[in-house]
Amino acid sequence: MHNRAHPTINMAALGDASGLGRERMLIESTGPFALKVTHVFALFFGILGTEASAGTGLGAPANLAAPTASIEAPALYADTDYSEYWEQQFLFDNGTMVTSQFLIANFPFSKRHSLMVATLKQPGEKTIIVKNGRKRSGWHFDSAAPRLAIYQHELSGTHPDYRAKLHNTAAEIDLTYTASRNAVQLVSANNKLGLPEVSILAPYAVATGKWRPGPEIGGAGPEGDWKDLGRGKRYALHVLQRKNLNKVLRRWFRFTALANTENSPAGSQTKAPEAYTPILHRFETPSGEILSVLILLSPSEAPIRFDDIQLTTIKGQHAWRISAATAGVEITGTLETTATVDDFILSDHLNTLEKMVAGTIANIARHRYAATYALTLKQGGKQIMLQGRALAEEIILSKIKKKQRRQRR
Repeated sequence: MHNRAHPTINMAALGDASGLGRERMLIESTGPFALKVTHVFALFFGILGTEASAGTGLGAPANLAAPTASIEAPALYADTDYSEYWEQQFLFDNGTMVTSQFLIANFPFSKRHSLMVATLKQPGEKTIIVKNGRKRSGWHFDSAAPRLAIYQHELSGTHPDYRAKLHNTAAEIDLTYTASRNAVQLVSANNKLGLPEVSILAPYAVATGKWRPGPEIGGAGPEGDWKDLGRGKRYALHVLQRKNLNKVLRRWFRFTALANTENSPAGSQTKAPEAYTPILHRFETPSGEILSVLILLSPSEAPIRFDDIQLTTIKGQHAWRISAATAGVEITGTLETTATVDDFILSDHLNTLEKMVAGTIANIARHRYAATYALTLKQGGKQIMLQGRALAEEIILSKIKKKQRRQRR
């Protein structure tokens, strides 16, 4: 979907709907993420309000029921392909990128198995991997905290405050983060494309953290000094899947604003009273159907959710034109990726046994990019220009190659 011929970036340069909008597109691909939209069929879910909002005067959807924003007990469905995970991603002011994923799944050789995979990527350094897997007896959930513990790794909290403590022989990482927006559901459980149920528990969160290297990478471990990560930004989400991922999802593209460099009325040098930040998620199925969700977050207003979304490639560039509309509000502009931040292929960090246990999940590749956006938000003659830096991520599920049968001679 994306041409990854970008230079690698120093991440320090990046600086500091309650509901579901979806579209199905019949597309032709002329290159990585080169889309020619030939038909759009929008399915609308939820109720949109049209009352003007305080602050900017732009209309916003009415508040809809939001998903629970706490760390809840895993569902532990009996489905063969059941899996769910809690994921956190934060880019810190010093350029360090920290991600973690707490996964519970029914793997081919281990039901209700747990896996925690975290990465710490400093500018110009190799990615540090912290990972451990345990069978059912090796993890537990404490509903009183609430807290999910996998081996020595813990994820806990209720809205708006959360904590992730990660520790093995590679490194020890301690993060606390506070969500400044309510949880938003992106994809419902019973969507017609069979995609995973996706909720952003913390659409915009600010984190503080520290870490220290373990003996596996030449550090002193628990006896060593902590390294301060400073302040970080971005999000945490929850994903629940009950179907074979390779059959329902081929690519997942995420575009998440990190910081606004400008957020002002068109033609004005004054900042708008409300700072809108965009979040775009684009899901592609193996059959080529597309579900796109665009949400604009505001500190005090309800999220603005866009149902009618069109995305087209700008020829010869790592950029796309976007246009969307909902309830009398329109948005137009461009999204662009500028450099590669990190490439992470899970199977590269699993041993043979772990690959067998993980099954389909082992075939996931994640590519992250520095990005920018320039958007214009319009309603009733009023306009707000939105410009800023973002983090883009492409998640690709590759198919497992079938072994060819040998013919007897």
